[in-house]
Amino acid sequence: MIILNPKNRFPAAVLALCLAAAAVAGCSLNGRANKSTVTTATAAETESSVIDTSAVFSESDKDSGYDASEAQKIILNGSSASSDSPAVSINGSVITVKGKGVFEVTGTLDDGYIVVDAGDSDDIQIVLKDADITSSDYAALYCLNADNVYITLADGTSNFLKNNGEFASKDSNSVDGAVFAKTDITINGSGSLEIVSTDHGIVGKDDVAVTGGIITVTASSDGIQANDSVAIQDATIDITCGKDGIQSDNDKDASKGYIYISSGNINIAAGDDGITASSTLQIDGGTVNITKSYEGLEGQLVVITNGTVSIISSDDGINAVTESSGEAMRDDGSSNIRITGGEIYVRSEGDGVDSNGTLDMSGGTLTVMGPTRGANGSLDVNGSATITGGTVIMAGCSSMATNFTDASQGTLLLTTGSQSQGTAIKVTDSTGEVILEAATDCSYECIVVSSPELTVGNTYTVTAGDYTDTITLTENIYGSGTGMGGPGGGFPGGGFPDGGPGGRGF
Repeated sequence: MIILNPKNRFPAAVLALCLAAAAVAGCSLNGRANKSTVTTATAAETESSVIDTSAVFSESDKDSGYDASEAQKIILNGSSASSDSPAVSINGSVITVKGKGVFEVTGTLDDGYIVVDAGDSDDIQIVLKDADITSSDYAALYCLNADNVYITLADGTSNFLKNNGEFASKDSNSVDGAVFAKTDITINGSGSLEIVSTDHGIVGKDDVAVTGGIITVTASSDGIQANDSVAIQDATIDITCGKDGIQSDNDKDASKGYIYISSGNINIAAGDDGITASSTLQIDGGTVNITKSYEGLEGQLVVITNGTVSIISSDDGINAVTESSGEAMRDDGSSNIRITGGEIYVRSEGDGVDSNGTLDMSGGTLTVMGPTRGANGSLDVNGSATITGGTVIMAGCSSMATNFTDASQGTLLLTTGSQSQGTAIKVTDSTGEVILEAATDCSYECIVVSSPELTVGNTYTVTAGDYTDTITLTENIYGSGTGMGGPGGGFPGGGFPDGGPGGRGF
């Protein structure tokens, strides 16, 4: 991780994202905002294409309170259940909620499930209070019809929703999650919930919001999957899954398919991507720790304004891409990675930060370790890569090394020769004061460093393992690499400072 000179340390919230939100918020019958609208980024519209965060969470999403004395009771008892509510029907081990209201669920159901099948405008609150539901062939909780379903985890309780067998076909819907919703769903409260599934953990065909609780998901396929959006605030979520950790994908409406993380603690070990959105993936705070993934973060527009993000990936760490991007080595005109703050760490075996469009960094710290081999680079951008603020340390192989293409602060690309994992990278000014320093987590052959303290006209000493060089900045970009990153990636900043690949600036 980066150890910054105190005068260079950035506060937790470096910059507000000063962008106009183009999403239009609608209202449902109970005042819940329509969360599913977000403007898709294009090269000409990136200033106005972030999520309208004011429309993401409604007051109802965040309100987990209820009057226990007024709640309608559902008591689970092994192979059966009982309820005194006229809005609840029970057929063996299948419990159906047919009307609006608050329903408190307690007890254990060995092999059955709860179905919410209410009116189109009905709001349902399912309070899990030490509830344990297992289904051998279906969703443990199936939200078939309602306006909104709120799954509240009662304070101090432990709850379980599990599928432990192959999903059967029981109606016209392909139910394939331990929690499966055709409605908007919200998980809130302060209790715990463990979800286990032989397919997906949570599936939402509309919006999925999580605003509280301690939630553990173990799934053979995706951990959390939604068509329209996934939004997370003030929750602890641990996901272990065979495919994507968190996914939102809508191929019919470009304003949907987004993921928004406001706060909380998220840990993901995924067989495929960690967090992937078909439109926008925005992180405004909290801690995101992806310990295993193919690609860590992926979206058409990836925005990080604050928080702590750590990624380990077998391919790209952060990837901005559209379905039409393909493998073309040109700017796709719509993908963008935007970093305005936060603490970001990437350990990748593919590209560390990869945009099929553009990259803009104006704050925060970005540490990239890797790749160590192959036709990949720590930085790979098909269009422009612009830095106007923040601190960067990258270390990786030199075969596809490239620098930022536009900079208002010093940014250096240097070949160091073969260096071992654990060796330190350090930059000092002419007085010997440390500008930045980091211990490396991988072997490497080249580095990219950038800081607001690297200014034109001054001289700096860079050490990386047994490599040492003294550099006087005559312009902000020093060394440009292979130029394989796309248009503008040729040799800005004077190409190879020492005349070729064997020099200091490959």
